[in-house]
Amino acid sequence: MAAEDESVVPTMADVARLAGVSASTVSYALTGARPISAATRERIQHAMDDLGYTPNAFARGLKSKRSRLIALLFPRGGRDLGLSTFEYILGASDHAQELGYHLLLWTTEAEALDELARLAGQGLVDGALLMEVRLRDRRLAVLRKAGLPFAMIGRTADPGTLDFADTDFDQCARLAVDHLAGLGHRRLGFVNLDASAIAAGRGNAIRLRDGVLRAAAASQVQITTLTCESSIGGGRGALAELLARDAAATAVIAFNEQAVPGIMSAATDRGLRIPADFSVLSIDMPAQAALMTTPTMTTVGPTAAVMGRAATAMLIERVEGGTSGATQMLFDGELVLRESTGPASDHDTA
Repeated sequence: MAAEDESVVPTMADVARLAGVSASTVSYALTGARPISAATRERIQHAMDDLGYTPNAFARGLKSKRSRLIALLFPRGGRDLGLSTFEYILGASDHAQELGYHLLLWTTEAEALDELARLAGQGLVDGALLMEVRLRDRRLAVLRKAGLPFAMIGRTADPGTLDFADTDFDQCARLAVDHLAGLGHRRLGFVNLDASAIAAGRGNAIRLRDGVLRAAAASQVQITTLTCESSIGGGRGALAELLARDAAATAVIAFNEQAVPGIMSAATDRGLRIPADFSVLSIDMPAQAALMTTPTMTTVGPTAAVMGRAATAMLIERVEGGTSGATQMLFDGELVLRESTGPASDHDTA
């Protein structure tokens, strides 16, 4: 076994080079995120032993130029965090720790560019993960100027050579609309995030809205789109607005986890039984939240924690110099059937 040079801290990229694999393969071998052959796993283990590499190298990182801290940039906007947001964060944090890094949650607003520049320029963090990504996100220019590596959970309008993990919103929209159309629903509502998210250019809200409109046109169903405050009261108001605009609507697709209980309670107050008279489907609602609604919520979406882990792996691979080209991943959604969707009621006369 080679003697370890205490002045040089081996990296995951060093292990990858010695083992003759990519840094992402080393990451997968360490985390079990993807199947790795026994022979490849053995080569990686031998390389780690030879280099003296350990994924839990936070203390040893003090000898290097790295802090082994990464910042997760989540502009909270004064709102409460939904369970789906926590799943992204926990997935990212867990994987960072598995790779010997720790996650710093940075909730400063996206417009606070001077504060971000100070964070990026102080050498306190090795890289940044961006959430709530806008189609034109000014944070990117700040991070580029500071030379700080970053990856995105989400993506800009033209991500080019940027690293990102994002939901395939067109695919999710088709799954949701096709499911409801297949049940005979011809008049749908789409309850999005609040109007400020659209005005700010939030990529997820805009991409999903546009995807739902395309899917509705392809399935020849009518759809009414609304923005909604992320609260129970917002959901109640959204259901009232939907039925005021289209009294014959029999189903709603919601991209607003915190508004869903309000949508459901408002429907019940109007004498609409879910799903006998009215169906509700939620996009990007984690299983834990879906199982807490009554009836339980039919959902479409990928697993947020898996996306958080993927983006973290991209970032750390970038920090450790193990990649040159962009790593870009779109995650398909899965339709999980529960109790909140059913065949269209007789009053759908379209």
